[in-house]
Amino acid sequence: MARGQINEGVQFVVDLADVICDYNNMIKEQITSTLKEHLRFPDSTDHLQQRGIADVVETLCLQILEANLDDVQPPKSRRSIEDINVGDVYVDIKTSDASLDFKMPNLISIDRLRKLDKELIYTFVIYNAYKNTIDRIFSLSVYELNWDHLAIQNLGKGQLQIKNMTKFLRSPKSSLEKEEWKQKLKSKAIEFYGKVKVDAQKRQDEWR
Repeated sequence: MARGQINEGVQFVVDLADVICDYNNMIKEQITSTLKEHLRFPDSTDHLQQRGIADVVETLCLQILEANLDDVQPPKSRRSIEDINVGDVYVDIKTSDASLDFKMPNLISIDRLRKLDKELIYTFVIYNAYKNTIDRIFSLSVYELNWDHLAIQNLGKGQLQIKNMTKFLRSPKSSLEKEEWKQKLKSKAIEFYGKVKVDAQKRQDEWR
């Protein structure tokens, strides 16, 4: 293959990546702006516990997106990673009550993240159940989440988790490029499985 053809091929890949990035950013903006315009704190939540309020807020978000955006599809199954599909993007709604002091929400199995076949966007909806307000809404690709606030927990094959939601909300976005983020995930996963192996060996030795 001639050098010119190789350069053209490389440029095509770069251009395609830019198009995909622009598309994903458009979806994030559509989701965020639509929820900011239409979402209000639900009425009659006094009888609900914290999880109940979160479920109501999430349901309202999904109803708003279904009513206002094009090409919206439900998740493939109850075990799907997404709450909804918008175009060619998985969308997971993450609600958080700002009136609570400490939260460590789970995000996704690192095994499923490694095998991800299209973009995954997290839309964070921060509400205050004490004040009955919606305080903040923003959307980030999973590859934009700030590793300073992420950890892999020993659940299943490893679960990506936000270590402290309050601190995460102060600086949620990573400065890493997508491929750099993936390399960080790889190194963290290898480190995690190494620790799991050592811990499992210790437990095994206790039975001998």
